[in-house]
Amino acid sequence: MNEMYIYLIVAILISLVPVIRSMFGTIHTLVHESGHALAALITSGKVYAISLYKTTDGLAITSSKSKVRSIFVSYAGYTFATIVAYFSFYFISTGETLFLFYFFLGLATVNLLLWVRNVFGVFWLLLYVGGCGLLIHFQFSAMKQVLVYILASVILVQSVFASWTVFLLSMKSSGNAGDATGLQKLTHIPAFIWGFLFFAQSLWGTYYILRYFI
Repeated sequence: MNEMYIYLIVAILISLVPVIRSMFGTIHTLVHESGHALAALITSGKVYAISLYKTTDGLAITSSKSKVRSIFVSYAGYTFATIVAYFSFYFISTGETLFLFYFFLGLATVNLLLWVRNVFGVFWLLLYVGGCGLLIHFQFSAMKQVLVYILASVILVQSVFASWTVFLLSMKSSGNAGDATGLQKLTHIPAFIWGFLFFAQSLWGTYYILRYFI
């Protein structure tokens, strides 16, 4: 069995245990909310704050100059998570794990310095950045690789789980389905359609990862 399948199984198990999920699954939340933030900046908007919660929920407070740009920002979270998962496995398949290690570290550092201010979010980022600092200081190359494998697997698994959850919510309670609800308000397109698109693209990303990179 390809060792990455083992990491994917570990990621699934992590996602099923609340305490462990809050520590490892937050990397997906970080990527998701950073997607909103980057989309806002790309479209000349503003990023005011990002919150990361131990439930693995998150919140990005941004502003945009038009409805079209707001739609782009709202759609970017789940999309960015799928894109990051896809390219993470691409770089793993080409042996560029060190690049991914510093990419995740850079993303965490930017969020810590600029955007995240809630208690759990700051605690998690300090723990993550500090842990990475120790791996760098003591030159634990093998542990860096293992960490990257785990994070990439968790992001992929959580991108599917989270989008499936929001898809279910969009069908059962369209007013409480996160980004799907926000997009419904902006576009008047039913939330379940957005929820389906989030879930479908996560499955598309997973299919291509399993087919070409594992």
